Amino acid sequence: MLFWIALLPEEAPSSPDESLDALSLAWWALQFSPRVALLDEGVVMEVHASHRLFGGSQNLKRLIVQGAAPLGWARWACGPTALATLARARYGRPTKGKSNRLDELPLSTITAVHAHEATLSRLGCQTLGDVRRLPRHGMSRRFGAALLLALDQAHGTKPEAFEWVQAPERFDLRLELPGRVDNAASLVFAAKRLLQPLCAWLAGRHSGVRSLTLRWQLDFHRRDVAGQGELVMRLSEASRDINRLHRLLAEHLNRTTLGGPVGDLSLHVDEVEALAIDSDCLFQEHSTLGLGAGPDALASLVAQRQQRQALSTLLDRLSARLGKDHVRQAVVQADHRIEHAQHWIPAVDAAPAANMRSAVQPIADHPQPAWLLPEPQALTLRPLQWLAGPHRVEAGWWDGQSVARDYYLAHNDQAGLLWVFRERHVQETQSSPLFLHGIFA
Repeated sequence: MLFWIALLPEEAPSSPDESLDALSLAWWALQFSPRVALLDEGVVMEVHASHRLFGGSQNLKRLIVQGAAPLGWARWACGPTALATLARARYGRPTKGKSNRLDELPLSTITAVHAHEATLSRLGCQTLGDVRRLPRHGMSRRFGAALLLALDQAHGTKPEAFEWVQAPERFDLRLELPGRVDNAASLVFAAKRLLQPLCAWLAGRHSGVRSLTLRWQLDFHRRDVAGQGELVMRLSEASRDINRLHRLLAEHLNRTTLGGPVGDLSLHVDEVEALAIDSDCLFQEHSTLGLGAGPDALASLVAQRQQRQALSTLLDRLSARLGKDHVRQAVVQADHRIEHAQHWIPAVDAAPAANMRSAVQPIADHPQPAWLLPEPQALTLRPLQWLAGPHRVEAGWWDGQSVARDYYLAHNDQAGLLWVFRERHVQETQSSPLFLHGIFA
């Protein structure tokens, strides 16, 4: 039975920035288990309670190992205790003629034993099993209680105690640059060092980021220039894809001018959203997620999600290059006046489509035109065939644009289907004016 998984980096950390990677990985691992701890240079996870949630121990192990490898944590092992698992990960995968049984591992695989390796080697000890066979009373007096405690914990005869890692409620991380940077485009690589722990933090919270702020501190600047600058980046759809965030941040930085050389960066998360899990129906390959009938109805959930992400990525890049006010999206409003039923806002500020569909319910129980005139025009076309109506609209008293109209669906041989209305205050006579408001294409 799989109880613990230990992950180790390809190389031991040699700087504070590299030790930050261990905390980032621990945040990332929180998506699989709440029991994650930092142990020496590695990260250990107790995953026994997560087996059923992820489809069994083998599938869970595969998800963890395959997900950690691209992050630079390709050395791993599993076992019954945290110390034993870490020792196996340090020793490496067993090969022919090589065993990873705990008693057969070298002294260097457990930190408390490795501290006395020179003395133990002179006593003839080559493996952890050799150390266990020494008299306990004499070992305690000569090496201290820590060595015996570590061996007992590794074999499960003494309990292990850890301070479990918890992701902070807010993400706020600072990075000191190794040298001064004079132009914003050169900050792209350094910013990725901050995006990696951000995406790990988001993974542990099962969330994506909608808005973040990158700030920089200037080392030298003119008196008329502020000592720090910032870049606010907003996404049209929440994401924790580091490649997407990195490319989008590069687009913004390439259009930014610094007021002087930069000495350090900081990244702050302004808005996060829980990422939806598509598991609502039994036959997911036929789910349309509210997209209606059409080509998308035949697409699988994965294909639909990829289409949404591709569109969202395109909108974000266009907004970064052209300015967000030049890339706008129509948003539905709960208003019976057809000219006020939608308004246009920057695409990156629009709510996700799924939230918009659930928040705004259809308010019309009749057909409405696809093409709306900017301003209603007096209608002189004749003859007209009345197909439906009247549909009475009285609204707008709250914003000073009150209307009182009777709408009709009419047909003309030359113009086709028309959406026309009469003002209610005009009596319905043959001379009453008709106004054209929309055309059914």
